[in-house]
Amino acid sequence: MRVRSEWLLAAGLVLAVALVASCGRKTDPLTPDSPRPEMVHDLKAVARDASVFLSWPVPTKNAEGKAMSPADLFGFRVFRAEIEPDRKRARFHQVAEIVLAAPAPASVRNGAVFWSDGPLKYGRVYAYRVVALGIKGDVASPSIEVRTAPLLSLAPPRAVTAVGGEQRVDLSWEAVSTRADGSVFNGFVGYNVYRRDEGGAYDSAPLNNEPLRTTSYSDTTAKNDKTYFYAVRAVDSPALPWKESLDAPEAMATPRNVTPPDRPTGLTVVPGVGRVFLTWNENKEEDMAGYNVYRSAKGGRDRERLNDKPLARTTYSDEGVVSGRSYSYVVTAVDQSGNESQPSKEQTAYTEKLR
Repeated sequence: MRVRSEWLLAAGLVLAVALVASCGRKTDPLTPDSPRPEMVHDLKAVARDASVFLSWPVPTKNAEGKAMSPADLFGFRVFRAEIEPDRKRARFHQVAEIVLAAPAPASVRNGAVFWSDGPLKYGRVYAYRVVALGIKGDVASPSIEVRTAPLLSLAPPRAVTAVGGEQRVDLSWEAVSTRADGSVFNGFVGYNVYRRDEGGAYDSAPLNNEPLRTTSYSDTTAKNDKTYFYAVRAVDSPALPWKESLDAPEAMATPRNVTPPDRPTGLTVVPGVGRVFLTWNENKEEDMAGYNVYRSAKGGRDRERLNDKPLARTTYSDEGVVSGRSYSYVVTAVDQSGNESQPSKEQTAYTEKLR
């Protein structure tokens, strides 16, 4: 009987513990999001002459794949290894720490980080890895290793100029005839032109479809009133794989509308007492800003503009005339870029006198 009582007491204790443990539990316990960033993906390394240019997207998720606020990311550490044939494993060491709050000499544009390493040794193979850092010191897994080898390239072009026209930018530069070390180069020399918007990064592909054999290029895809930046690189082959030089000094230009509207037509002047009333046909340009009215009391010479700013209408009443005198008028059209048309056909009116 005593054994049975002890058994019942033990069973009751187990049941009580189970009930307490399950009391109020409705869902699985919440696990806080990891402050550790995800590993850097899509790391790219491109060698140009004795420098290597790295780029990678800024992580937007944590190690669990959940969205991560940019404020939770501190920056990055860049590791480099020089690959040696007699060594099975690369020995990486840190060569840079990039703080997102003040990334220089790196730059952050359009959600990506850009950093260059050099000068390095020609013909050596270098491997790179990048590690993201959380704001609380949490360290992400290293990125996948990328490798590249700097090789002696052509010297970069010099004296690059960019001149903005209407929906175009015309570029020119001096021909390249030497390598980066100053030695004479007698092989193929071509050029690639790269463009970026203000605050943006250069595209990975040049504007030209194949290396240019001339020292000029016209960018006819540019838009008016937008500033563009250009980099020109020399290449040593007409087809891939080629070696590109370092960038020439950057040039910039802003295309502008330089085409004036058509001259207004149909100008008619109707004289009155102490006034002359003018009408004309409306211009059809989409970027019209208005019209200017000019008057002359000397047969078309020494014209003066009567309006302070372009008129939005196609009528005007000149009430600054003297009765009994002759006046000549022309009208011009003005677009939103400030281009003014040729004058309309001149019309003359003789103001009436009071009787």
